[in-house]
Amino acid sequence: MLDYVVHGAGGIGCVVAARLDAIGRSVGLIARGAHLAALQANGLRVIGDTQAEIRLPATDSPTDLDLGPDTIVLLTMKSNDTAAALDAAGSAYDGLPIVCIQNGVANEDLVAARGLRAYGCRVVLGGRILEPGVVAHTGSGVLTLGCWPEGIDDVCRRFSADIEASGLEAPLNENVRAAKWGKLLANVNNAYLALTNTSLQASRKYEQHRRFLADVQEEAVTVLKAAGITADVGRKSTIEQQIAKLRQPGDWDHVEIPTDPDKLGWPSTWQDLHFQRGQVEVEFFNGEVVRLAERLGLKAPLNEVLWHRCEEAAAARVLPGSETTESLRAAAAQR
Repeated sequence: MLDYVVHGAGGIGCVVAARLDAIGRSVGLIARGAHLAALQANGLRVIGDTQAEIRLPATDSPTDLDLGPDTIVLLTMKSNDTAAALDAAGSAYDGLPIVCIQNGVANEDLVAARGLRAYGCRVVLGGRILEPGVVAHTGSGVLTLGCWPEGIDDVCRRFSADIEASGLEAPLNENVRAAKWGKLLANVNNAYLALTNTSLQASRKYEQHRRFLADVQEEAVTVLKAAGITADVGRKSTIEQQIAKLRQPGDWDHVEIPTDPDKLGWPSTWQDLHFQRGQVEVEFFNGEVVRLAERLGLKAPLNEVLWHRCEEAAAARVLPGSETTESLRAAAAQR
């Protein structure tokens, strides 16, 4: 019987699967399309900060895998696809712990609402599919774990121990909901980077980008505070201190832009536009902030513009770079 099932085995899921396989854990993959076909035909290849060439059971349905009472399910798909994935799984995951290794704060509630065992995970790990069957681990590797909405149990400890043994970090957090809200405050900037075709390195180096990112985050922080929501950003500095740092004048000479394009960092939202996948996840980032603001009688114009402009670009298969800092600020000013 499998120790783990990685459902939604894309960039991040495949990195985690490779790490778990390396320490002798049995792992099954659930994927789709050309990526699934490549996994079945040629196995999985991972490059970058994780190196692996392995063959794992791969299918499009959990009913094809050998699940047991001790199997841990790892959801690693985009939030847009969580409901459909759980629908397709039927009763296969009944009674099994389901760890949402996903961004946003909606997935765990969706799992719990179906009477399933939900666990939260704040993801700080870079991974992307380079081509079907080939994944790059592009940086970091921290999975912060906890029961949903709070607490720590033996499932958390078991998964944490395995991740730590694999060479990644897996701290336990009694209030994982706050940790995931903290990650959302970083994710609200994904749409800007995608729409303006700005790499993670460039977004740190150049003042105009940093100031825009700071304004988007400050808007989100204001809404969360008004709602009484605690956000744990997982750093020694507070979110307010981080925002103030982003607003420091001038470009940062200490930040280097790699000349090798494969070493540039791109958020998953940029990848969605770049590969013209037709949808993005920003409804669960900026959209979460906007809906919360509306319930409180507040406005979040920057987040609203990023949400809608990014969804429109995705639906129209528009590549990254359709917007500028100025065009987005002008649109927000009209809200």
